Amino acid sequence: MTSSIVSGPRCRGAPRKVRDRRTGPDASANKGRCGERHAAGIIPHVTTPVPAPFGLNRAIADLRPYAFTQLRARQDELAAQGVRLINFGVGDPEDETPQFIRDALVASITPASRYPTAAGLPALKQAIASWLSRRFGVTVDPERHALPANGAKEALYNLTSLVLDPPGTPGRRDLVAVPELAYQVYGDSVILHHGEVFPLPLGSDWLPDLDAITPEIGRRLAILWLNSPHNPTGSVAPVAHYRRALDLAHQYGFLVASDEAYSELWFDAPPAGLLQACTDPDFSHAIVVNTLSKRSNMTAYRSGLIAGDARVIAAMKNVRPRIGVATPEFIQKAAIAAWNDEVHVEAQRARYAVRRDLFLDLCARKNLTVEASQGAFYLWIRVPDRVPGRDARVFASELLDNGIIVLPGSFMGPRGSEYVRLAFVPAIETCRDAVAILDRIL
Repeated sequence: MTSSIVSGPRCRGAPRKVRDRRTGPDASANKGRCGERHAAGIIPHVTTPVPAPFGLNRAIADLRPYAFTQLRARQDELAAQGVRLINFGVGDPEDETPQFIRDALVASITPASRYPTAAGLPALKQAIASWLSRRFGVTVDPERHALPANGAKEALYNLTSLVLDPPGTPGRRDLVAVPELAYQVYGDSVILHHGEVFPLPLGSDWLPDLDAITPEIGRRLAILWLNSPHNPTGSVAPVAHYRRALDLAHQYGFLVASDEAYSELWFDAPPAGLLQACTDPDFSHAIVVNTLSKRSNMTAYRSGLIAGDARVIAAMKNVRPRIGVATPEFIQKAAIAAWNDEVHVEAQRARYAVRRDLFLDLCARKNLTVEASQGAFYLWIRVPDRVPGRDARVFASELLDNGIIVLPGSFMGPRGSEYVRLAFVPAIETCRDAVAILDRIL
């Protein structure tokens, strides 16, 4: 019994509703008589069980530490000692956002503001559709196939909730395939939505081994995540790889989701995209996520796109207004300016190419092996054999003691234990300073 209202015979003179039997004007007068009648069994004792405290999602305990927070402690210690740190560990562009994009944002700030719509401004959806058409040669209906996103990360995270069946669903698709080295958000979203991650092996070319999707796996699969150019290795998938993935998706009924955040950071030829491999005009079983963060140095703006399968886009239009992901209109208008211009993208690629060549030359002189690294602003460098066990953490710690921050590949997954990722995002002068340090210590 959990009620605080006494049922059965009442003590004469006691209040009808007993909020707290220890207080009130009649409490002392009734205490003796009530106690006698409780003892005699006339009035039953009422005990109110103490409810358990609310619980947190148990899946939180299964999350790995976020990779970039693992770098902080030693960095903070060295910084406190006055050591100059040069950060090649985080893929956060350091170059300026182009002036015309900033001007577009400022010009769009109005004295009065209104709630933006999650569906996005028609002009932004048109800019996204036009860019996809120019870049990948596909026909995109801006109303049926495209939506703006608050950068790539929220889209990557929230897609899982639309596709993964809830626990207990008969015949539930509870599996999401994630490359064994991957951006952590794909897997974290699966875990927090009570699904299961299938670590997809990478081949010797650092591309996902699609043969690992057996019939048993395929029937349970809800989403297959692809990422090209790949973080952390910089490998680039050909269009044939996407076609094979879509063939499997149609065979087994899962969704192929492609994170193409680095699609515009290339050095030989523009990488293919998932939508190019689609034969269905509604992009069935295919969804892509892209962002202005890397392409246009707009990480702080949180602006990107989701495009593809018309059924998924319709579901997103239904769900997204409920979860607070509408992009402010002044950012949407800055995004329109960014998607409509390629000159600034070409200039940024050229800046990255100079930095990349600087480090490739260093690696060649120091006999360091660079694998993949065809796209994105990363070099995937194998730890030299002089380091015990080619341990990426040991090598990264050695570099950090000299002020150079890189990301141990093991932070992205066990397959990366013999590699470090170097993000050549600092300014060219800073890169030259780093090369001078590395020339001395390697």
